[in-house]
Amino acid sequence: MIREIQSLLVYCPLVISAMKLLSTIIISLACTIAHAQLSNGSFETLSSMPNGLGQWQRATGWSNAGSTTATPDLLHYDAVNACDLPETSVGFVDSFDGDAVMGITICGRSGDNQREYISTQLNSAMVVGKPYAIGFRMANGAHIPTSQAGLAVNDIGFCFSVDPLAQVGTNPIERQPQLKIESVIYSAEWQTYVFTFYPLEPYKYMTFGLFGNDSDKDIQIRRGNNPSMAYYFVDYFTIEPLFGEYAEVDGEREPIPDSASPSKGEREFFIPNTFTPNADGNNDRFLPVAAADGDWMLEIFSSWGDRVYVSNQNSTGWDGTYQGLACSPGGYVWQITYFEDGSTRKPKRQELRGMFHLVR
Repeated sequence: MIREIQSLLVYCPLVISAMKLLSTIIISLACTIAHAQLSNGSFETLSSMPNGLGQWQRATGWSNAGSTTATPDLLHYDAVNACDLPETSVGFVDSFDGDAVMGITICGRSGDNQREYISTQLNSAMVVGKPYAIGFRMANGAHIPTSQAGLAVNDIGFCFSVDPLAQVGTNPIERQPQLKIESVIYSAEWQTYVFTFYPLEPYKYMTFGLFGNDSDKDIQIRRGNNPSMAYYFVDYFTIEPLFGEYAEVDGEREPIPDSASPSKGEREFFIPNTFTPNADGNNDRFLPVAAADGDWMLEIFSSWGDRVYVSNQNSTGWDGTYQGLACSPGGYVWQITYFEDGSTRKPKRQELRGMFHLVR
């Protein structure tokens, strides 16, 4: 568990050792467990190996929002019959994490109002008014000439609900998503999206896709000759609480002491929880510091899911700007990624994530 100084976050897969350092925390990876609110965010747990397209139901814990006709595709390196990675019927793609991904026809041609969704129940209801980091990865893969994919669309997003949503046929679900990517997205490579979300109700279900009809959607042709669908690969969904328990000490908020100790092989980092990029030479850059040598990557996201900064361990840190313009004060999400040897085909991805504040 993480317990951060000055009331910012708790992140369950981590352990923190509290230190009396101004605006600084130290974190380390304690163990590998399921992402806080999701049991199968990377589609690695299967009831059986897919042997054809449209077998979304073999990914444990996921549904197609109750449709009797929509057929998202579970794709896996060990699968057969057009649902094997990396060469699929719509394009070439390697998984982002592990051995499996999900493929979804987000929409069809403009006016067709064709949709597919994927949905899952959270491990526990969200806490009303508390911040969560909602993350996922998405790609279109490398296009192949025979593919019917090649469309792209805006407003792909999430709808959280107390009760499960229900899709009729392949019709759009007429609900307003709480989170969405407002720009038209098309990328052969995996893109990372992380939102900050404050639930208004104790939501228990998450549904992903394109909500509402085509009338206000910007559906564009990006690849191919007269493509018929906007097809996206998705992977590595995460929902993580960014809050924790705190005690009052001498009128100030201090972390409750954590008795856990870092385990062998853990990576430790010192992470500021506040920085002030005002060019006074003091705390002008946001820069994590690793306790030991090793490669790692830092990404910073706005509350709307935009990645405003990315660097490696050799960076001088973020100066609080994006594309040359000063970013607004407020909360941002940091994410540190590194890799360890694992049981899958790729080194095992480890991610650390939390909130910090930009103050001007």
